[in-house]
Amino acid sequence: LSLVSGEGTATTSGAVKIRSTNSGSIGSSGALYFSTGTSKTGNSGAIYLGSGVATVGRAGAIVVSVGSGTSGIGGEVLMNAGRSTVHTGGAVSIASGEGTATSSGMVTIRSMNAGKAGSVSVGSGEGTATTSGAVTIRSANAGTAGMSGVLIFSSGSSSKGNSGQIWMGTGAATVGRGGAVAIMVGSGTSSTGGEVRVMAGRSTVHTGGLLSLVSGEGTATTSGMVTIRSMNAGKAGASGMLVFSSGSASSGNSGALNIGTGTVTGGRAGMMLLTVGSGTSGAGGSVQVFSGRSTVHTGGSVSVGSGEASGLALQPLAAAGMLLLAVGSGTSGAGGSVQVFSGRSTVHTGGSVSVGSGEGTATTSGAVTIRSANAGTAGMSGVLVFSSGSSSKGNSGQIWMGTGAATVGRGGDVAITVGSGTSSIGGEV
Repeated sequence: LSLVSGEGTATTSGAVKIRSTNSGSIGSSGALYFSTGTSKTGNSGAIYLGSGVATVGRAGAIVVSVGSGTSGIGGEVLMNAGRSTVHTGGAVSIASGEGTATSSGMVTIRSMNAGKAGSVSVGSGEGTATTSGAVTIRSANAGTAGMSGVLIFSSGSSSKGNSGQIWMGTGAATVGRGGAVAIMVGSGTSSTGGEVRVMAGRSTVHTGGLLSLVSGEGTATTSGMVTIRSMNAGKAGASGMLVFSSGSASSGNSGALNIGTGTVTGGRAGMMLLTVGSGTSGAGGSVQVFSGRSTVHTGGSVSVGSGEASGLALQPLAAAGMLLLAVGSGTSGAGGSVQVFSGRSTVHTGGSVSVGSGEGTATTSGAVTIRSANAGTAGMSGVLVFSSGSSSKGNSGQIWMGTGAATVGRGGDVAITVGSGTSSIGGEV
């Protein structure tokens, strides 16, 4: 059966219209069926729907649209690939047109603006025995000039109520693991690499949208790892910077930054490690920790403390964690110094430095030891200097050295001694 319009040798050829008539005051207009017959052996017939080639001009468009209505939800557009009971289900491929000289066509999949618009469903064929069909949505390759077409996945705007959501995920697996979700930017040979941006929604009246990045739960073993890192640098340049920062606030506090490990029921809590990588040239990378500056009140404090030991019933000798501040060793030049300075004030007393040992409520309190390290095979041990600063007007600071009072017992001794030597005269006091 062939149905063809008349040829127009000089102008346009005739149109071919296949349509049902308008319905009356009640009832629906007639349905249109374009279908091939069934087949008992071999493939069923194919359906081809397309426009012809244009030598001068552009090829004709293909439009599949649903008419508007005044009651109920909008009409649907359904596209489903074939189901197979023994092999892979049929694939669904949506691709834009190739631009051999410039950009390829754009692919846009989006819901319309709110107002009970109809749905669009694209599904591949089911494979009851093996893999279901793939769904491919892509723009065609660009030509010698231009770029490949844009892909837009967007819900429509809403004048009243929430705009539509976008869900992207893989299905659950009964035997096997869930499918991966990969968002990647293709490589390029000029300019900077393409960006990946994930931004939560903005609100003009309430809190902005939340951004959550969580690894998968391991109900029987370990949960998934979360890795945030920049890639290695090339032969020239530095590796990419990592910035973890809350935004600024014009009224109220800026957001807090919380970094920590989770609690454990059996076992010990996870370790936190902050390190600077090694290098082969220049000074080593520094670690700087600064508290906040205030223009009207006291500046922020910096607090570093070791963990508390509370399991004394099971471990009577359990102690709180040690706090160690040490400088790494070197093979040339003087060793690195440790400097502790309190704050300077231009109008009041400068900040104080206090070093105290821990209290022993039942036994002896902790010792405080200030000493220089032993000297090597040549040289002498380091000098200890206990001195108050000079004063241009008023008294210089005092030095107090003494032992505490004892309620039951005797006061502690004060001993100033000079060590013995094997050459020259003894040291003086």
